[in-house]
Amino acid sequence: MRNLYLRGYIYRILIDPLLSGVRTVILRNIDTGNRVVDIACGTGSLALSIARASDQVTGIDLDRELISYASVRANKKGLRNRVQFKVLDATDLSDYRDSEFDVAVTSMSVHQFEHDLAVDVLREMKRVAARVIIADYNYPMPAGLSKSLAYGIERMARGDHHRNFKVYMNKGGLNHFTALAGLSVKSQTVRGNGVFIIVNCD
Repeated sequence: MRNLYLRGYIYRILIDPLLSGVRTVILRNIDTGNRVVDIACGTGSLALSIARASDQVTGIDLDRELISYASVRANKKGLRNRVQFKVLDATDLSDYRDSEFDVAVTSMSVHQFEHDLAVDVLREMKRVAARVIIADYNYPMPAGLSKSLAYGIERMARGDHHRNFKVYMNKGGLNHFTALAGLSVKSQTVRGNGVFIIVNCD
C-alpha cells in the first residue's frame, strides 16, 4: 500500500502539473450532465476534474493499484457518488453498450500502447461513446526546451513504453491512429509550447 501511494504521489507532483492546460481544454469540451468514460485513467486526476462538472463519470484502467488509489482520492474529495473507478481492459469494453456514453476521453495513453492495441482501444472508445476526446503528444513538436523535456521523460521510461513512444512519433502521432480507428477529427487544440495536442473526434 505504501508503494501504491508513493507512485500516485510522484505522478501527481511531477506529471500532473505539466498536464493542467490539457485538462482545461478537455473540460471545456464536456457539457454538464454528459456521461463520460475516462480510458486509462491512471491516478484519476482527469476523471475527478470532470466529476466536478458531470455526475456520471467512469474511470477505467488495467492497473489495479492505480484504480485503488483513484478510488481513495474520490472518497477524500467527496466525489464517490459522482465518479466510479473500475479495473477493465480498454480493448474490450463489452460491459458497455454502443453509445452508452456521451464522451469517451483518454489523456497521454495512446503513445504508451503497442501500435495495434492503441488502435483497438480507440475503436472501442468510438463504439461506446458519441464523441471521443484524445490528448497526447503533438506531432511534429516544435524544437525547443519543451520538446527536449518531453523526449527526456520518455527516454527515462525505457522499455516498451519508450519503444511505443518512438513508434507513435515515427507514425506521425494521433493523426495516424485516429485514421486507422475510423475516427473523424473535428477540431484540435495545441498546448504546452506545442508539445501536447487535444483532438475532438466522432
